[in-house]
Amino acid sequence: MKLPSRPTVLLSGIVLMLTVPACNPFAPALDEVPADQNELLGNPVYVRGFFDRFRSAYQLRDSTLYGQLLSPKFKFTYRDFAANLDRSWTRDVDANTTYRLFRAARSINLQWTQYLPSSDTLASDTLASVERSFLLTIEQRDNERFSGSGTARLVLTRKNRNDPWRMRSWYDRSEF
Repeated sequence: MKLPSRPTVLLSGIVLMLTVPACNPFAPALDEVPADQNELLGNPVYVRGFFDRFRSAYQLRDSTLYGQLLSPKFKFTYRDFAANLDRSWTRDVDANTTYRLFRAARSINLQWTQYLPSSDTLASDTLASVERSFLLTIEQRDNERFSGSGTARLVLTRKNRNDPWRMRSWYDRSEF
């Protein structure tokens, strides 16, 4: 049997390369239909979607995503049991604190559990007060792990019924 000549093999290789363009398994093509961000991360136009987006921001450790959930007038408050008083901070402090938390964590798992019966989930189209229980596990890069549970009483606001909900306040009752 006679083997093909070297120029024939080279020419066949070039023809094959030209007929099979963009067939790189390490660079697959983009999807024809782009994914809907609201389906993937939660749609904050709805209260339930707001909490889905909140969980996504924590689990992806995405401070930009988290920051979009905060109202410019946001205030975080927690109970300092040792001093027996409530302590608060503003949006800027919360954004910075959350950014540092996300950077220090290897993984974060946030599970919103139940709506508490005392919560009034929808006072109007532009104001909602929601209290939910949650479970939070944080594994830091130094392998230290924190797990805890608590409740968060949130006040959500928006300008009109088609805008996304933003968190105006968060009263935290964590047990860490």
